[in-house]
Amino acid sequence: MIAIITGASRGIGLAIARALAREGVRLGLLSRSKPDVAGEFVACDLAELEEIPSAARELVARLGTVDFLINNAGTFLEKQVPDIQLADWERVQRVNLTAPFLLTREVLPGMIARRQGRIINIASTASTQGYPQQSAYCASKHGLLGFGRSLAVEVKPHNIHVHTLCPGGVDTDFIKGTRLGERLEGQPKINPEDVAEMVLFLLHQPGNIDLAEVIIRRFDPKPPS
Repeated sequence: MIAIITGASRGIGLAIARALAREGVRLGLLSRSKPDVAGEFVACDLAELEEIPSAARELVARLGTVDFLINNAGTFLEKQVPDIQLADWERVQRVNLTAPFLLTREVLPGMIARRQGRIINIASTASTQGYPQQSAYCASKHGLLGFGRSLAVEVKPHNIHVHTLCPGGVDTDFIKGTRLGERLEGQPKINPEDVAEMVLFLLHQPGNIDLAEVIIRRFDPKPPS
């Protein structure tokens, strides 16, 4: 099996890459810096959209037809709407929404030809609700969820599954130094490895099962009073 993973150098992406490597999956890794995991690596800044098609084609040329595409890379912006510059807004949309579209467009013909494949988009609870000072981020993640929903309908006749994972409060450096990070300081969080386990769970599902969207929240039962 062959998988392409974006944002594979740290956090959720690195945890997913390591989990798939343990399963014997051959990896194509797209990120700005080289991940600490074995696989074919192509350096790519997903904010630079013109780099994406050639990077994806290079990985396919090295590895062969892709079985799994994990659209994980993302960027965060925390500003009030009046303070958001157009360039910042557009960068968030490029990385979080347009890059997954471009990568999907590159690998999908091979999946359709073989009548098999799975695409997993790593979204967020920001795909399903709004948060203050996160309008650009929420817009991109709502868009990613909508893209996944439409894509799933489109590729279902070709025996291809599309899944959207929506984790909230993951313990990574993604929001380090932000007001959101400060608010979540000391609170229980999801581990990147937990998200990776959910990815493995989805990839192991039988073909007649459809888990289109999964929301992941930390579960901490209160001790009995």
